Amino acid sequence: MHGKFWARVGALCLSVLLLTGCAGTRTVNQEAAANYLAQSDYRAYAQQYLNPVTGDPSYDPESLLDALEAGKAFNDAGMWALSRDAFDAAATQLNWKEDTVDTPAEVANLLGTTLTSDAFGAYQGKIHQGILIDYYQAINHLMLGNEANARVDLNRLQVRQGNARTQLRAYIKTVNKSVKDGLTDDKSAGARESLGEIGPKIADGIKDLPSGLGQSKIRLAAGDVISAVFRATSSAQSDKRQTLSRDMLKSANAASATRGGNAVIAYLRRELKRNKGILANKVILVYEDGTGPSLQEFRLDLPLFIVTDKVTYTGIALPQFVPGHPAFGKLKVGAGKTQQETATLTDINELAALEFDAGYKGVVAKAVISTTLKTAAQAVVNHQIDQQKMDPLIGSLLKLGTGAAQYALTKADTRAWANLPNTIQMVVVDRPASGKLQLSDPLNQLITDIPIEKDVNTLVLIKASGTLGKPAVYVQQLPAQNVVPPLEVAPPVPTLQKA
Repeated sequence: MHGKFWARVGALCLSVLLLTGCAGTRTVNQEAAANYLAQSDYRAYAQQYLNPVTGDPSYDPESLLDALEAGKAFNDAGMWALSRDAFDAAATQLNWKEDTVDTPAEVANLLGTTLTSDAFGAYQGKIHQGILIDYYQAINHLMLGNEANARVDLNRLQVRQGNARTQLRAYIKTVNKSVKDGLTDDKSAGARESLGEIGPKIADGIKDLPSGLGQSKIRLAAGDVISAVFRATSSAQSDKRQTLSRDMLKSANAASATRGGNAVIAYLRRELKRNKGILANKVILVYEDGTGPSLQEFRLDLPLFIVTDKVTYTGIALPQFVPGHPAFGKLKVGAGKTQQETATLTDINELAALEFDAGYKGVVAKAVISTTLKTAAQAVVNHQIDQQKMDPLIGSLLKLGTGAAQYALTKADTRAWANLPNTIQMVVVDRPASGKLQLSDPLNQLITDIPIEKDVNTLVLIKASGTLGKPAVYVQQLPAQNVVPPLEVAPPVPTLQKA
């Protein structure tokens, strides 16, 4: 009898130790990532994913989250080939989000009988992350001067975007069914009662979601616009069919996050119509501003009637959506009467919030049901402690241990792609007659002058995740030519460093 008791306690402790090490590899933790991003120090961030001696990649290609963050870190630093390889590794783990419209069982099974949260398992990824992979791969190949591969990426992006709304609807349907099935089980009476008691409190997880979310926002409007620009500037005559760019801009218009983004799209549409599907002597400026949304954990105590009052801990841990924040907010391009501002086409908060909102009720239901099972197990162990007739102090300490074990197994899954921007903005302008495109902050103070070649279309990428360092600027001709080195720019003005 004593042997079985100690075996049960030992197994509980062992399970905690094993599971706390199963959440997957991550090379750069979120605190360190935030420090690099606050300074827009993309080079230093990217170096964390390289062996300091050999310079070879050192991230874990089998860890989806690590590969995503490494790919983005390399992209931000202008290390296009390394970014391509990292995103290739991530893409192999997200193929279902490109080629099918079904929600796979391992993602859909929100309400299994497991005693642990999803935070202890492999990171599954999101629909919108597959879209972003193809977008950034297209950018990588454009900057590498590989037009053919960029076309493949943009074609794949259109497939993924076309499937995304269907996948989102299937995901919502799956979550709703899982919640219904999980809470109508005879063994879930305590969970249902507890949900009724804590109902208002669980809304804290979604209180900061963006307003006006619609399923059309699952598309990456900036990706659709880049696709249209690529067709209009590529060296292949078959890309010049106006219907290709027109349809892509129509999709972008529906998904655009702001009216300013719609205005950029309308301008492109007019220019393409006027020039029969081509662009000439234009500057297409893409600006990634700020840092994207994240998740944080909050805990709620559950009413003890869930099982019994003979427990030392019973509660749930839930993820809370935390919106991203801007850096400069926007940039001004050009000077004088022709000066324009970048406009937001894609708000990453909307992309991430759509799936978070869709799955949140499933996360809550699973947390409560899981806690019901764990609390019942804790009560059984504590009852056995009472039956051992041991020293009261030792018995109390053991009971505290079982409560601590349940606390350790109660964890919200707060993993998220840490180095995404807050927004993706764009503006399209004529090449300045001076050959230099002036870039200024919202207070109209000069950041840098960007040299622009004559009689070509030019893609300009600008990235600023914070205002404590230099924005990154990259320039490439369209059709894609040899890689242009990154442009060194002056530090941001002091007046914006505290923004």
